[in-house]
Amino acid sequence: MVFLGGMVSPEKTIDFLIAGQGLAGTFLARDLLERGKRVLVVDDAQRASSSRVAAGLLNPITGMRLRLAEGTPELLQNSKALFARLEREHGKRFFTPMPIRRVYDSAKEIALKAQRYAGEEYAALMSEDCPPDSTAVPVNDALGSFVIGEGGWVDLPLLLDLEADWLRRRGVLLEGVVHPGKMDPDGRGGIFWEGWQARQGVVFCNGYKAGLYQCWDWLPWQPAKGEIIDCQTSLPGAGEILNRGGWAIPLGGGRWRCGSTWEWKLINSRPTPGVEAELQARLEGFFKVPIAAKVVEHRAGVRPCVRGSHPFCGTHPKFPWMHLFSGLGPKGTFWGPTCAQLLADWLCEGKPLPLRFDLRRETLAR
Repeated sequence: MVFLGGMVSPEKTIDFLIAGQGLAGTFLARDLLERGKRVLVVDDAQRASSSRVAAGLLNPITGMRLRLAEGTPELLQNSKALFARLEREHGKRFFTPMPIRRVYDSAKEIALKAQRYAGEEYAALMSEDCPPDSTAVPVNDALGSFVIGEGGWVDLPLLLDLEADWLRRRGVLLEGVVHPGKMDPDGRGGIFWEGWQARQGVVFCNGYKAGLYQCWDWLPWQPAKGEIIDCQTSLPGAGEILNRGGWAIPLGGGRWRCGSTWEWKLINSRPTPGVEAELQARLEGFFKVPIAAKVVEHRAGVRPCVRGSHPFCGTHPKFPWMHLFSGLGPKGTFWGPTCAQLLADWLCEGKPLPLRFDLRRETLAR
């Protein structure tokens, strides 16, 4: 194994190099290591990464069209099973199961819900309509609401910190940046990078930043900046997440998290002036009574969104040592565990990826 005129030591010979320790890199590294693969995870340790500033919502029915993703029961089962296993292993709780109350905003939305509710898959996750004033807290629900089941939220910073510590104890987490221009193919399906040899290549799990590299810029990325706030309020605790043109999560002790915004042009991780007041007004608008909201934290990040919503998983069509796992967008807790397993099946066993997740769908569409 020759590298820049020298030898790569066995200690620096691995199976996969993983770029990024957000949700995608974390879930994939865990899966590969548990399969016995040798892995090195390289992360730039930015506290403003999209995974760390996201709400961590697990919501099976989303958007203005109340969409239910294909395979939702399995996706939910896989996510919850992984969260429960990791909570047992770490001895800490980071997932809070919680129903989601969708507050009606228009007669059109009421009609759409009735249409969806007629379907068996939707009815299994939706309640019947709830009349106004039927909530435990004074929600501004003049048109009524309904409840989405099987939801909840994940404390993403806690989850990522726990998994980072797990990786460090195994000596497989390194602070740094993996750039395609600093690696070379080894001629055997792997790559050399900074004195390391990854025999089965590199997996880019660094969110929207992967799309900034020439090797991946041909994919239809649609990164979107999002901002959220945490507020201390006079409102007592509630047992439901609220959803209407945004969301509000009760964190306990009168603290609420509210978001989020969508910005497609100004792509950075800096809080935007004026957005804090906009989100505070949104939180206050959920309720009929004053809640004395005081913003205690304001965060921003860039979601790795893509055209068509489904994540990008798989191998580069021209460079077999380059792989990708990105595009989770706002659904990292929903897509992430299942997609990591499917990608690991592909990388380790050659099992084909479902086309809706396989990045090859973009080459076939051309």
